[in-house]
Amino acid sequence: MSYPPLRACVVVLAALAACRDGSGTPGAGPAPDGGVVAQAPSVAPTASAASAPSAPSLDAGGADAAAPDAAVADAAAPDAAALDAAAPDAAALGAGCKLRRGPLSLSLRGPALLWSPDEAERADFRVIFNRDGVAQHVAPSFGALTAPSSPPAEPAPDAGDGSGDPERASWPACAVASRFVYCMDHGGTIRRTPLGGGEGPPIGAGRRGTGISAVALPGGHTLLAFLSDRKTSEGAVTQAFAVLDDGAAVPLSEEGSGATFVALSPWKGGALAMYVDARSALTPVHARTLGLTAEGKLELGPDAVVFVGDAGESRMGGALAIGAAGPAYVLLPAAKDMSAFGMAAIRVDEAPRDDMPAVWSLYPNGLSPAPIAATQGVSPIHVARVRPVSREPGARHALELGQLDGEGRFQARCVAVEGKSFKHVAIEADRGGSLWIAYTTAAGTFIEQRAAGP
Repeated sequence: MSYPPLRACVVVLAALAACRDGSGTPGAGPAPDGGVVAQAPSVAPTASAASAPSAPSLDAGGADAAAPDAAVADAAAPDAAALDAAAPDAAALGAGCKLRRGPLSLSLRGPALLWSPDEAERADFRVIFNRDGVAQHVAPSFGALTAPSSPPAEPAPDAGDGSGDPERASWPACAVASRFVYCMDHGGTIRRTPLGGGEGPPIGAGRRGTGISAVALPGGHTLLAFLSDRKTSEGAVTQAFAVLDDGAAVPLSEEGSGATFVALSPWKGGALAMYVDARSALTPVHARTLGLTAEGKLELGPDAVVFVGDAGESRMGGALAIGAAGPAYVLLPAAKDMSAFGMAAIRVDEAPRDDMPAVWSLYPNGLSPAPIAATQGVSPIHVARVRPVSREPGARHALELGQLDGEGRFQARCVAVEGKSFKHVAIEADRGGSLWIAYTTAAGTFIEQRAAGP
């Protein structure tokens, strides 16, 4: 999706004003930017200085860039006040977001799962890649820790053997819950295997390449959510399903409603599930609670349509953001209307209910896909999201880090890196006050550690 530059509208208004006062000649002003921004050759990302609002540049390759949507090219631009709220000033950018280690190019390219071997300490993170249904662990080989006041270090050598382009990992990313890891193979089969290695039985038949999510429940139980194609009374649809431990799959989405994305998060002694049903005319976002009965069986709360967005695309994703205590937030990068695109944050307090209000943080323009990730179980809630850097069609993309306040408003902290497009992002917070982010472009998958506080 693309929306026209605001400055073009200003030029038109200036011309009309000039004609009205009889001059017949519009006043001079900046011409709209024409064409697509030129791209540099593919290189590893270079860390930005924390005090500067500009971001490092990363060419992600032309083949992965989403083309602007010509159908909405003539739509009205978002109002300036809303856009200014989404674009922080130079003092805000970089605050509490200093690079500590990285960026480091990893030995595989693909969606990365950030995982800490010690959940209590969360002092260090590893990366898990999906290799056709098998979890492959990668321990990032960083150099010495960079002091927050020191200039960022140069990118470290590749974490693999350092030869040639990185091998491709499989989609989707694996998921970890308790002592198990879940990965989908190229055929859609999902297996639950011990984190320490070993074989695991297939526990789900998902739709190939679609995302999976897993959480730990009290009593050592685990819960998996995934998408799968099913024949219903209304024809073939893709539905969301849940599996408790290695039991039978239970439908999460109601019969007749589809699903294009699903996510889980631990919440209030159980779990919170969200799923998106992106359609050509509208995008319902559902949420429901999940828990255990006294007999240890899976119990589903009422299905609520918490939000209905504008027309969506099948690649539309989202995220569940939850702090150490308090409400949860359903995050959805979506079109607000025909003229505006941004991140909707829908707050869930006690239980999901229909038609909950959304707090919007607008992007300068639209894009698809729009990767987004958020932390769970720590406060404040940290968000990593991809947005265009400017209003011009074809503008480069920025990986932006920020926080959610108590009302779900997004507070930008810094732009970590810029590139032509991003395929996947992940974010985690450690106990020492640092953020770990991983991101995938056509150039590779990279990991870095940043300070979460000033």
